[in-house]
Amino acid sequence: MSTSSWQLLIQAVLWRNLNKTGFWVHSFVHPWPPNYTYVRSFTTGTFNPGGTGGTVRLYFYLPKDFDPQRRKYPVVINFHGGGFTLGSATDDSRWASIVLKNTTAVFVSVEYRLAPEYPFPVAVEDGCDAVLHLAANCEEYGIDPRKIALAGFSAGANLAFTVPLMLNSWHDRKDSEDYRALPELKIIAIVSFYPVLDYNQGRASKRAACKRPDKTIPPILTNLFDASYMPDPSNRSSPFASPAAAPDNMLIQALPAEFIGLYCCEWDMLHAEGLAFAERLESLGKKVEYETIPEVVHGFDKALNPLTVDPKADQFYRKACVLLHQAMGVES
Repeated sequence: MSTSSWQLLIQAVLWRNLNKTGFWVHSFVHPWPPNYTYVRSFTTGTFNPGGTGGTVRLYFYLPKDFDPQRRKYPVVINFHGGGFTLGSATDDSRWASIVLKNTTAVFVSVEYRLAPEYPFPVAVEDGCDAVLHLAANCEEYGIDPRKIALAGFSAGANLAFTVPLMLNSWHDRKDSEDYRALPELKIIAIVSFYPVLDYNQGRASKRAACKRPDKTIPPILTNLFDASYMPDPSNRSSPFASPAAAPDNMLIQALPAEFIGLYCCEWDMLHAEGLAFAERLESLGKKVEYETIPEVVHGFDKALNPLTVDPKADQFYRKACVLLHQAMGVES
């Protein structure tokens, strides 16, 4: 590891500890976020055999009436935020609580591996392997692999799009030695909160174009995120990093035809690319529920306030759950 890589790692570890402390303080705010039901680990490697294979943990949150002997449940597979550098699968426990109360789904949050130790495309590969693991072991987990919804926040919201794009690309490997048939699965919905969608555009120009540049994530963090996750600038145009760079046919084939929820923050530097991506998907015939959440910053729902939770978080979580509930009611 080079000197610069060590410097990035030291910075990342520092910010991870600060982030963890902040979420711990925020966990005391009423209503208290729920605890996960159990954790399972699995070994990755399908999308990069012998390369970056490792262990990924899945945090399960089960509905109160969970009875896999009686029925198989839809599943919401969630990816946390943190610039691919910070964060934990339990950061979205409040979102998990709303999903459990307003849908019939099992909620699974993915602890994918973080940069700079594991730069692009490891997070996307881990996300793909998590989906495949859950589908392949659906009987054990009591889930219906034909009713999978993907959800995420910020970097995790990027994964909610890039994971299906990478999964769809698997058929391109049919002639390779590591190719094998994938388990049956169907992604029926995507819920994406304030995603990063375009690494081709620099942070400075995004910040300058924002309605409130003073409210955006500071460069000390965005520089860390981008240098950690995307050390090779040539990867920025990959559709598995920048969904906005994906060709039309890839988006048409990989993403669900309807039930795509995209929720962006008005005072976020990522607002413009989110709106542009929603409009593009609609032009391709996708049914998209797009909302600009007014007068809020990136990560508004995770603001580490020891006294309160932004009421808009509950409002838009519930709005997203309406979309999920509708998707889960459609026959697969």
